[in-house]
Amino acid sequence: MRRAISLGQRPGRGHGGQTIAEFALVVPFLVALFVVLMELVLAMVATVGVNRASQNGAHVAAASGNIAGADCLILRQITTDLGAPNDVANIREIRIERTALAGNLSYGQQRWLPSGPRDCQLPDGTTIQLPFVLTTSGYPESQRCTVLGGCPLLTPARSTVDNIGVRILYRHEWVTPLSGVMNLLWPGGAGGWTFEQRNIFRMEPTL
Repeated sequence: MRRAISLGQRPGRGHGGQTIAEFALVVPFLVALFVVLMELVLAMVATVGVNRASQNGAHVAAASGNIAGADCLILRQITTDLGAPNDVANIREIRIERTALAGNLSYGQQRWLPSGPRDCQLPDGTTIQLPFVLTTSGYPESQRCTVLGGCPLLTPARSTVDNIGVRILYRHEWVTPLSGVMNLLWPGGAGGWTFEQRNIFRMEPTL
């Protein structure tokens, strides 16, 4: 009788060992899945953060109009709003554009690229330092139309206020060791993912 009970216990011990082995095989997959999901969440957070910075920058652009130093106000707003976990150092380009309201056409742009700290003068005459340098000046503050009835003296002439957009090109770096897996999801994005966000508003009109 004792022998029969002892023999009956052996399958149970074997089944327990099989369960442990199966669990050991599944755990690495679950860990990898968790890490990939974490990367995707961080990438989504980066997208939302950059979009918010672009949106607020475009609001400032629409409100500041054609006053000298408007670009500095826009850049300051972007750097202020691009909070953690995003990093201003990962901004690859900022464009302030005159566009069609739908965004399908760009008529002129101010192109700012990352650089060392540089002086930027605000409308009130205050000088601040921002990590950008102007490389293309195709839409300076003086060429922005804020008059509801149009700006016939600008080049080209306008029949109403401008639509102004702020476009941010951003590089999100992978933060986990599974960058190879993420590179498969985003081909050509070795080590990270480069994307852009743009928002467009009509200039606040004056009579």
